[in-house]
Amino acid sequence: MTPIWHLIDASGDTAYFRSIARHHDRERFPVTIGSLAPAGPLQEAMRAHGVPTFSLDAPSRAGYGGALWRLMRALRRARGALLHAHCFDPTWLGLAAARLAGRPFVFTRHHSDHHLRLGKRWHTRVDAFCAARADGVIAVSEATRRIVLDVEGASRARVTVVHNGIDPMPRPSAGEIEDARRGLEVGASAVCLVPARLHEEKGHRTLLEALPAVVKRCGHVAVLFAGAGPERERLQAEVLARGLEGTVRILGQRADMPALLALSWLVVLPSLAESFGLAALEASSAGVPVVASDAGGLPEVVAHERTGLITPRGDAAALAEAVSRVILDAGLRNRFGEEGQRRAAGFSAARMVQGYEGVYAAVLEARQGAA
Repeated sequence: MTPIWHLIDASGDTAYFRSIARHHDRERFPVTIGSLAPAGPLQEAMRAHGVPTFSLDAPSRAGYGGALWRLMRALRRARGALLHAHCFDPTWLGLAAARLAGRPFVFTRHHSDHHLRLGKRWHTRVDAFCAARADGVIAVSEATRRIVLDVEGASRARVTVVHNGIDPMPRPSAGEIEDARRGLEVGASAVCLVPARLHEEKGHRTLLEALPAVVKRCGHVAVLFAGAGPERERLQAEVLARGLEGTVRILGQRADMPALLALSWLVVLPSLAESFGLAALEASSAGVPVVASDAGGLPEVVAHERTGLITPRGDAAALAEAVSRVILDAGLRNRFGEEGQRRAAGFSAARMVQGYEGVYAAVLEARQGAA
């Protein structure tokens, strides 16, 4: 038995960690899941799943010195533990704590070329430093793996692709779908859902540039931006400037995503950067066609001309053509939706966790061989 300690920065409750809690091998790799941040919904959710949890009580980087010390001491007490870190700060801090405690260390790279694209050279150097010194690196897509290998120079033997996975989304009732439809006042209009945080890398502005051509070709379309983020005011201003206030609705964060997917004709993800494309997988799982850019791991999730359409990132004309094509062809939508559900079944949360456990086993075997 090898205890696995997962470390994330924030303490929010996510489907991702609930999936790990639900599907891990409790006999072989029992997990403990905690955060750099003070305790919150994450810890409550883990306790509800019978999973031990912790918090390092560091609300900001100013508290990371103490967090590092507390984590190192906890790992020393946890005999035979392996630390699995997620995201930027937990990765470099976790690497330091694991090495001081003499414990094996792996991390999941949840971003791809984000730091490169934004010119964050210091972040890129830290990414490369951690990739070179971890016992194992888990890339969420082949696109992410190529960044870790080709840009950061990590050893091929240490980098493994384990695609993200999801548990089936709950099916909304007919009443829930109708309530969402009435609340949004979309009527019988074609509904395009953009389930993405309002950040420039998600490509909302490319879609806004494409929409006049879509409306001209397809008539009235309801475009729903479901997500929160720093770009909200800027996007709202652009909606007004382009005269799209009757087309685009910025909804903010929504708790009724299954119902929104059920009433949507298609999901549009025009990302400029994307490590994997979890929203695309959720859409396919719900039987909704996807129009996405070719950013990062999206083409690994969306099968072009089978479960949706892939367009060049930042190409508004190509995006308008793809969105219009799906809206105007009901047969195509049905075919993409049915094939998408079949394909999504291969991206299960259980398979993802089994992939992680395969990495743990390989790391432990390599360490034993080197001893």
